[in-house]
Amino acid sequence: MNKRANRGFTLIELMIVVAILGLLAAIAIPAFSKYVRRSKTTEAVMNIRRIFDGAVKYYTEDHAARGTNEAIPNQFPGVGMDYGPAPGVNECCGQDGDVCMPNSNAWKHPVWQGLDFAVSDPHRYWYMFEPHGQGNESAFTARASGNLNCNQAFSTFERIGGVTAAGEVTGAAGIYSIRELE
Repeated sequence: MNKRANRGFTLIELMIVVAILGLLAAIAIPAFSKYVRRSKTTEAVMNIRRIFDGAVKYYTEDHAARGTNEAIPNQFPGVGMDYGPAPGVNECCGQDGDVCMPNSNAWKHPVWQGLDFAVSDPHRYWYMFEPHGQGNESAFTARASGNLNCNQAFSTFERIGGVTAAGEVTGAAGIYSIRELE
C-alpha cells in the first residue's frame, strides 16, 4: 500500500494553491469591477441615440403656433426655453442602490415630450438637450451625465446634431465621452 495516499496534502501544496487563488483573485476582481462599470455606460449611449432619433423626428415634422395656427419654422424642441437636466444633477446618488427610480414628472417638460423621450426604468444618468437656431441654422447637443461611484467625478456622453444646407439633419459620427468609467 502507498503511504502517500493516506497522508493527504502537504502544507507546501496547500500554500501553493492558496497563492494561485490569491493571484487569480487579484487579477479577476478589478477586471470584473471595470466590466460591471462599463456595462452601466450602455444606458447613457442607448438613451443618447434615442434622444438623437427623437430630435430628427421632431425637426422633420410640421408644427404650428398655438392659437394662431401659423407654421413654425423647422427647429428642434426647446429653442428659447429655460429648463434644467432631467431628472436633476446627481439626483441618483443617495437613492436606493445609487440608482434613480423612475419619475414620470421629470419627463413632462415640453422638450422631453417633443423628443418623445422618457426613462421608465431605474437609471444612473441625468439628461440634457440643448437646442439652438431655426431652419438650416438649427443644431443641438444631447448629453448624458452620471456619477457611477457617487464620488463627484462625473462621466459625460455627448452627441451633437445639426442641419445641412439641404435641410437634412445630421449628427456627429459617434458619441463623445469624458471619464467614461470615472
